[in-house]
Amino acid sequence: MRIKVLGCYGTEFLQFKSCGFLIDDSVMLDGGTIVSPLDLASQMEIRHIFVTHSHLDHIKDIFFLANNLFEERGRGIKVYSTEKILQELKRHFINGVICPDFTSIPQKDGSILSFETIKEGEFCSLPHGISFRAERVDHKVEAVGYIISCDRGHLVYTGDTGPTDHIWKVCNRLGNLLAVFIECSFPNEFQELAVLSGHLTPQSMAKELEKLKEKDYPIFVFHMKPQYLEAIEEEIMALHDERISILTQGEEIDL
Repeated sequence: MRIKVLGCYGTEFLQFKSCGFLIDDSVMLDGGTIVSPLDLASQMEIRHIFVTHSHLDHIKDIFFLANNLFEERGRGIKVYSTEKILQELKRHFINGVICPDFTSIPQKDGSILSFETIKEGEFCSLPHGISFRAERVDHKVEAVGYIISCDRGHLVYTGDTGPTDHIWKVCNRLGNLLAVFIECSFPNEFQELAVLSGHLTPQSMAKELEKLKEKDYPIFVFHMKPQYLEAIEEEIMALHDERISILTQGEEIDL
């Protein structure tokens, strides 16, 4: 499983792009950044997008991808999430007002976008050997993280979350963790803001990682607010946990 970090920050700021992770060239994990790092040929390979929640920094490039590929026949893209999250996307974003409703504009061979409801706790299998399982996390809107399974084990992606319990309990039952992708949005001095907005700081992130029984896996940190990046990096280094790496966009990870 190869993961390309198209964007990994908590907002758009100068050269920093919001969250979008391309898996094996055809699957997106969140859709905050898709089109700007990819040429058209690479965009045409994308067939599946798994969305963690409805906040704009995790969905905005779904519109641009659909817009770019609308005239490409046979390029249907499935957008997956829980029923409530997809309802929010339909009502507030892909609704014909904020952007065209690409789920209802017909093409010769169907719409460019279709929504696929998945149930929490059940693996959704894709043709090329990986599966996605949505598990709830605690954010300010309906949100899930994903457990991504391949023949070698499981990867955990929290999406946006504050302190949470459910997804870690599920991971402890599955075992065989290949990696954990965990958000960390603010430095410790903004702990109160992090709690209010449903995010983590280095100190609260460390407490979340303690909830996992397995300890032998790499940890990749994402969703840093760029204006606080230096402080976040210093505080993560002060944890003295050699497993932790802070993601940078353009990075590629093989698991």
